[in-house]
Amino acid sequence: MKRWYAALCKPLQDARAEYNLCNQGYHVLRPLVRTRKRRRQGGTKTVTESLFPRYLFIHLDDLNENWAPIRSTLGVSGLVRFGGRAVPVPDTIMQGMQLRLDRESGCIDLTRDTDYRTNQPVRITSGPFAGHDALFLARSGEERVIVLLDIMQQAQRLKLPEQMIASA
Repeated sequence: MKRWYAALCKPLQDARAEYNLCNQGYHVLRPLVRTRKRRRQGGTKTVTESLFPRYLFIHLDDLNENWAPIRSTLGVSGLVRFGGRAVPVPDTIMQGMQLRLDRESGCIDLTRDTDYRTNQPVRITSGPFAGHDALFLARSGEERVIVLLDIMQQAQRLKLPEQMIASA
């Protein structure tokens, strides 16, 4: 019976381990996540990385498959074990994860969770207008947004770094 097992990868070698295991004919799942990260210089950057750094999942047959090559695969440290035995990951967890993956990119896209709709109320969280409510109008590049703020009973368009607003 085929089940999913977690494999521990060597540091910063998740992609290498995935590539090498796939070349050996194993069915591998390395869930990726697309998210926005703050940069030291300010602003944010969209990055795609492993959802579980240093881990990936292998679909293996308990009885009829040779697991020995996994240990010596470049990038792989070994299967995750408890008490000396590789323990399968519950199917419900794997199915839930696979449902969240975008079919085209293979990613869980967390950047969509912060996508704003036109005329959506937002709150300015920092800067000179912190605490004021505004309406989201549009994106201005990858890191900036345009909001409509009512100042002295007159609507003003402001360009702000995205990290300065939050859903109201």
